[in-house]
Amino acid sequence: MPKNRYLPVYLLIAFTIETLCVTFLLLDSDLAEINTVLYFISGLSIALIILFLPQAKKITLAFNKNTETYLKYGLIIIAGIILCFFSLSIMNDNPIDYHNADMLPVIKTMDKRFLNGDWRHVYDRIPEIWSGSDPIYLPAMWLPFTPAVIFHIDLRWITVLGLLFVFGYSIALLSLKQKSSYIILVIAAILLSWILMEDDTHGLISFSEEPVVIVYYFLLVLAIVSENIFFIGIVTCLCMLSRYALVGWVPAFFIFLLLEKKNKKAFIFFATGILFFLFGFLLPFGTGAFLRLLHLPANYINFSKRVWLDSPEAFTDYLGFAKFFVPEKIYLLHNILVTLSFSLPVLFVISCHFLKERLKLSNIPLACLKMTIVVFYNFMDVPYLYLFFTSTFVSLLIIIHFMLERKQPEPVVAN
Repeated sequence: MPKNRYLPVYLLIAFTIETLCVTFLLLDSDLAEINTVLYFISGLSIALIILFLPQAKKITLAFNKNTETYLKYGLIIIAGIILCFFSLSIMNDNPIDYHNADMLPVIKTMDKRFLNGDWRHVYDRIPEIWSGSDPIYLPAMWLPFTPAVIFHIDLRWITVLGLLFVFGYSIALLSLKQKSSYIILVIAAILLSWILMEDDTHGLISFSEEPVVIVYYFLLVLAIVSENIFFIGIVTCLCMLSRYALVGWVPAFFIFLLLEKKNKKAFIFFATGILFFLFGFLLPFGTGAFLRLLHLPANYINFSKRVWLDSPEAFTDYLGFAKFFVPEKIYLLHNILVTLSFSLPVLFVISCHFLKERLKLSNIPLACLKMTIVVFYNFMDVPYLYLFFTSTFVSLLIIIHFMLERKQPEPVVAN
């Protein structure tokens, strides 16, 4: 439609701004407040714009033996070599030590307990770390690192593989015959270069486990576009069993299915969640671990106060609205986070459902996903910079699906 012809351009502009906000605009801490607001607005803009674009369609990977395919393979190999080379340097310069960051040491201990068969003790206190540290990670966060423990390799190679997957898959989806693909490649290159060159700023590779979460949310976008409810249900469970960011989207998507009279899909989605929760968490690790982790979000209030005293730059110099609240109004920030996380996605899908015909809306679950994670991460109590890359990679995959025009094959006319 003519009125929508500029929307893909606006979408690309919003994505470019969002990427710059989480990369090079961070170099000037004097711009931190403006950058924070700009990042939030650009993220919400992406969510709103795709509501007015045609329904996203699944992109099928083609492995034809042609120049384009070989070129994409070449780009993926080059990206992999660069990623591995710089990651190895980052790992050598930053040995895993809980005194610097305790996430990976805690995960490694949990993996060892799991592999030793001590499933009921996976979440017991770890006396070797900080003279007693409580494991706080959900199963889908620490289980992917078990191969690294089995083969006695650095856990961070799992995060590198995760990043290689999202970059490689993104490149594979592109159609290099279209100019927009090269723009997306340039933006992706900016993102990759920042991740590798500025690791001492964000720590995505050197000490975080976040690429695992990035992969889950990346897969969730693919699942939503595919409209395969089994795929959506499984990946949603992986997201929920890694980080709480999706807590508002889950009931919103369930309500969306009911409003669209897709009751069978709603039942499958609900049943998948229950089965994953029972067999992926409650039965193997017990109710005690579940109850401790259930109260974890409330503990972040006190944790944010400690981080403010030890590392105030995590609030003041980077992203997240916490810089406008800490330390005096951190309780207010937490209440806003909880309220918006649960209410906004539900209100969003209900509003979109009733306005769908009048405004010709589409892509409601995908738009709601993007909006949900933008709100969650921007209102987090402790906005560590590496956390914000999840939303950016979600945007990358969204952009690929909406910026590339997929030409339908010409109909075959019988003679």
